[in-house]
Amino acid sequence: MLSIKLLGGAKKSFGTDLLQVDLDDIPIKTLLEHLLSIKPKDTLTLDTKNILVAVNGVDSSALDGYDTVLHKNDVITIIPIIHGGAHARSRFRVCAKSAEPVLR
Repeated sequence: MLSIKLLGGAKKSFGTDLLQVDLDDIPIKTLLEHLLSIKPKDTLTLDTKNILVAVNGVDSSALDGYDTVLHKNDVITIIPIIHGGAHARSRFRVCAKSAEPVLR
């Protein structure tokens, strides 16, 4: 059994912050394919090209990347690397009125 912690947008993609999957001895890329296949249809897309995957607290890029084999009782953490926020606010004028976009 693998424990998968989901942070940020990944949490929103599944509607939970923790998943348990009954898989082991599979590479990360197979786990990601499985997660995409079980993701609820009405939730945010999980962009698997823009995530950091940690295995037992170690960034998978320091291991074998998406070829890293996952074993029973591993804890996988999925962290989106693209997220909202800006250092400066965007302002513009429309018909002599000031407007500021709100991103959600």
